[in-house]
Amino acid sequence: FTSWAWGVRVTRSETLSIRQRDFVKSAEMLGEPGWRIMAFEIFPNLISIVGINFIGSVIFAVISEATLEFLGLGDPNTVSWGIMLYNAQNSSALSVGAWWDILTPCVALATLGLGLALINFAIDEIANPRLRTGGMLVRWSGLIRRGEGKL
Repeated sequence: FTSWAWGVRVTRSETLSIRQRDFVKSAEMLGEPGWRIMAFEIFPNLISIVGINFIGSVIFAVISEATLEFLGLGDPNTVSWGIMLYNAQNSSALSVGAWWDILTPCVALATLGLGLALINFAIDEIANPRLRTGGMLVRWSGLIRRGEGKL
């Protein structure tokens, strides 16, 4: 998580953008205190941006760590998905028919990345007021109920 400055810049620019919107100006005109405007107008619009930045950083960190370990730049005495892939590749697991040695860490990395991306999407869908027209599950269940079957 060494790239925190990028996330701070994005959050600051989004905060400045939200402060210029009409609903914040209306709250200021009505005499709302600054803490209330921040808590009820600005912060709910920032949750999706902060969540996306955080989960994106976690995905990047896990994949970077596995890549560096696979390339041999990490500690070989630690347990890592990258070390598991490196050991499977060096032991010629595929040539002796031990495909699960390579498949297991690959599936684990892919599942973690996909799971975090779905959490990221859910946070964005829940917290982003522009997307509150019906959640992903509501839209998909409507398609399935109508018999279209396509997502």
